Amino acid sequence: MGKLVALTLLGASLVLIGERLLEFRERMNASREVESVEPQNCHLIEGLENGSEDIDILPSGLAFISSGLKYPGIPNFAPDEPGKIFLMDLNEQNPRAQALKISDGFDKELFNPHGISIFIDKDHTVYLYVVNHPHMKSTVEIFKFEEQERSLVYLKTIEHELLTSVNDIVVLGPEQFYATRDHYFTNFFLILFEMILDLRWSSILFHSPIGVKVVAKGFSSANGITVSPDQKYSASRIFSLRSPE
Repeated sequence: MGKLVALTLLGASLVLIGERLLEFRERMNASREVESVEPQNCHLIEGLENGSEDIDILPSGLAFISSGLKYPGIPNFAPDEPGKIFLMDLNEQNPRAQALKISDGFDKELFNPHGISIFIDKDHTVYLYVVNHPHMKSTVEIFKFEEQERSLVYLKTIEHELLTSVNDIVVLGPEQFYATRDHYFTNFFLILFEMILDLRWSSILFHSPIGVKVVAKGFSSANGITVSPDQKYSASRIFSLRSPE
């Protein structure tokens, strides 16, 4: 009787895993046929051969680009090189990517940039917030942009026990931002388990100088995030939520 129960449970588990694997394959569009499309007016931007993860653009047309992300399970074209932040002037006819210098006091060798977000203060000072993954952990780095020198001045690192597996951020004010947590787990194999079973345990966090809190949860993989012009709503993928008052 015990063997029969064990075999029944094993069979049910295998069926469940098989079903989840098929659903995961469908969600990843693994069977989709990719058609070749001519790039029309597109062309390769030199200097970004190692990939670009995120972009945020100033009203003036200057664009910040994070590049060189190293992430578990994702191939990397330059595994021994640290990540960089590039600047492009989109007003130019043929924009070029220029790597921004980063001031001392910041460990540039461990720079592993992911999502980025710009904040412009009342005095027109530009700050760049960068999701960083040193040693595959998650921090948020704050830099001040020096336009004349084409450089970033390191100001501060934000860490919190809830800020794990952070993917992207959108800044609302000084040290106030939404952050997407794309996975509940941080271990690579547990992340695969989470994705295959579609556990929907990822969430959205809100950080302010007084703390961090979860403001939305129940997502397969909360990814990029943005905010409406009046800052009343933030959106990540297909959901929206009101900003905290």
